[in-house]
Amino acid sequence: MTKPTSARLQVVLSTLLGCLLLAAGPAFAQTATSILTTTISGTVGTLAPPISNGPEAISCSGPVKIATAAVSDPTLPPGVVVTVDVRGLSCVGQTSGATYVNSGFANLTRPLLATDLVQTTFAVYPDTAGGYMDARTAMVTLNLTYDTITGALTTALASIGNFQ
Repeated sequence: MTKPTSARLQVVLSTLLGCLLLAAGPAFAQTATSILTTTISGTVGTLAPPISNGPEAISCSGPVKIATAAVSDPTLPPGVVVTVDVRGLSCVGQTSGATYVNSGFANLTRPLLATDLVQTTFAVYPDTAGGYMDARTAMVTLNLTYDTITGALTTALASIGNFQ
């Protein structure tokens, strides 16, 4: 490499590095992360009469994994990112005994408050080829309590039911 090419390369690299440093946005600092698992049970839908062709009620039970990360930004009020995972639920049709699976995973950004009521939906469908074509909507409701000083999740209560 000749000296003029080397000098130009140094100038270009220095300029590029300077632009990258100046283009960085505000830093997000996490103050607390928490992971809690709670067990829930509930019914999606209503029990259809035996002569009805309506959809059957589905009983679901099992673990709900809740992860939270408190976040701060100098330009916004304190917040928390809530991850809800209900994919470990065991769901069974009350009439047919058929096994159902679900797509229950959500990431939500919420204000950091002492208590928070979170509702999110997920699909429940037969564990068969093309079962997703008969998907139903279920809702998980979380009552969360936080330590607002640290941002840590202290308690979580959960229930499952119909989407309303």
